[in-house]
Amino acid sequence: MLQHLVVYQQNCEITAYPTILARQVYKTRLDVRYGGESDNQLLDIYFKEQEEGTPIFVFIHGGYWQQLDKSTSGPLVYPLIEHNYRIILVDYNLCPDITLQQITQQMCNFYKWLTIYATETKTPKMSISGHSAGAHLAVQMFKDDFLEPLKRLQLIDQIYLISGVYDLRELWKLNSCNANNILSLNAENAIELSPLCWLYNKDLICEYQKQGLMVHVLVGENDSERFKKQAQEYCSKLKELKLEAVYKEFDNYDHYDIIEECANSKSAISRYICKHL
Repeated sequence: MLQHLVVYQQNCEITAYPTILARQVYKTRLDVRYGGESDNQLLDIYFKEQEEGTPIFVFIHGGYWQQLDKSTSGPLVYPLIEHNYRIILVDYNLCPDITLQQITQQMCNFYKWLTIYATETKTPKMSISGHSAGAHLAVQMFKDDFLEPLKRLQLIDQIYLISGVYDLRELWKLNSCNANNILSLNAENAIELSPLCWLYNKDLICEYQKQGLMVHVLVGENDSERFKKQAQEYCSKLKELKLEAVYKEFDNYDHYDIIEECANSKSAISRYICKHL
């Protein structure tokens, strides 16, 4: 996992390029605030011709909750805008400026903003996606406080969890990704923050079942065995909850190029995402 962090740092400029290009080609609304007053609870919206009335695709970046930002989230923009989606790239504060627990609360703030925004802009449907730590943050949509907004919305039909982290009990003692406990974890809150350990709200799950939610749990062939095992276990948990879920492993991809290749509309990962929209 230490190698993962090093590669994240090295690839920042590479992954930022598609974002720069997307800002030159498409219409945007940048640094839209979804929570807080002066922190990093901001997002960017990309669209082709019109913002209102088009489906939404949300992407939450990874970086072990301590790296990257929405300026590195551009690979998904091009292929999805060409499918007439508007794209929302989400930022959040990073550890150690705040705790991981506080980051998850920021995601709850984002989802509350999203329900209002989607309603006001006449959104027909939405998809949610996250990579690595971003996949962990994406599944905050299964938290109890999303139940009431969801009843009013009923629009989310696809979730793409790409090389996600679902069990923090394996991470909090690892110096390679939690040096000096940068994530502010302990034995107790590591369980509270692990989607594999949650007791899911039955009413919330029922709402997702009604709207035909489909969860795609995706990994690269060359992801670490622990990433793949966590993904398999989380997919099994979702199926036990009677949600539609599928586990898929992409040949030849690793933890990084699986998201970088999203910029190529002909790549296996882009074709898969667009096929299921």
